[in-house]
Amino acid sequence: MPRIEPPPGRPVAEDDLLRLHLASAAFAAQPDADGRYLSVLAWCARRFPRDFAAFVAQQESGRRFLALGRDEVNAVRARNQARPIDGSPFWAVMTIDDDARRRFVRRLLEYLGCHDETVAQACRRLDPKPAREG
Repeated sequence: MPRIEPPPGRPVAEDDLLRLHLASAAFAAQPDADGRYLSVLAWCARRFPRDFAAFVAQQESGRRFLALGRDEVNAVRARNQARPIDGSPFWAVMTIDDDARRRFVRRLLEYLGCHDETVAQACRRLDPKPAREG
């Protein structure tokens, strides 16, 4: 998959703020991989609401839902065990596997302009099991 280019002018200091979040007691207190995944997404959504929305809008899967009615959206949300992303109007699909979550977070953080080392750290912190590249 081609790398999505980040918005221009993203300050480097944001990497440090993300690393602080990943090292925080609140992040460590997440009881499972689901909580850690939602925590990273929520951090990104709160910190960069416009960029987060733009990234989500670029996803192929997101385009399918624009034509659905309210009942259809609720049925899809229930089937995918979607959970709200704090600080945003978005929901995260929770039925995807750990590798898919890491790929999504990697692409999101790259889009936001995070350095490769920070992206790798975030992916490792999602689930400490060894990740396959991809």
